[in-house]
Amino acid sequence: MSNAEPELTLEEVYPTTLIYQPRRDEHWNRSEDVDAYVWRMKRGPLSNWPEELLREWLHRHADNMEDYAFLDFTKLRFTLETWPLERLPSREAFRDERFCDSFQNVEERAADNPNDWLAHYMLKEGTWNTPIVLFDNRYAGGAVGEPELKSPLHLLEGHRRLSFLQGLKRLNKAREQHQVWVVGND
Repeated sequence: MSNAEPELTLEEVYPTTLIYQPRRDEHWNRSEDVDAYVWRMKRGPLSNWPEELLREWLHRHADNMEDYAFLDFTKLRFTLETWPLERLPSREAFRDERFCDSFQNVEERAADNPNDWLAHYMLKEGTWNTPIVLFDNRYAGGAVGEPELKSPLHLLEGHRRLSFLQGLKRLNKAREQHQVWVVGND
């Protein structure tokens, strides 16, 4: 007999977000391609979500969905805005501010790794390929859902991109304007 822990079910791993998860095979690998996932979510529980965020946030980072399930994905509202560089937050918007600090060396990452497409892209363009996602926590006084949310803005998605932007600012290679998804809760 084995003393191994019993295997968890998907329902146990994703108790709140199973309905939003991409379909998985018997080994828990995502088996649903991104287009099929977006189609299913847009016609189902997340019809109010922009397609880009279904692709870049929920499908790509499905394993981390539970982190923000308390926000109730069905009540989130999205606005695509263009912000000046000086309005964008820095490390104070990260749940773990050290993450921002450890990924600001965008030029070193590009030089050391020719396959780091994001570092190369941002060095060339001075901005990100897809907007970061910021939760606007100003109106809730920092108290929405969980104490882990930063106020006034909490970075939900785009951690490497916002970190790299800090490096671009230091190098004076950041554009003056950047697109941002701002998220609020009904």
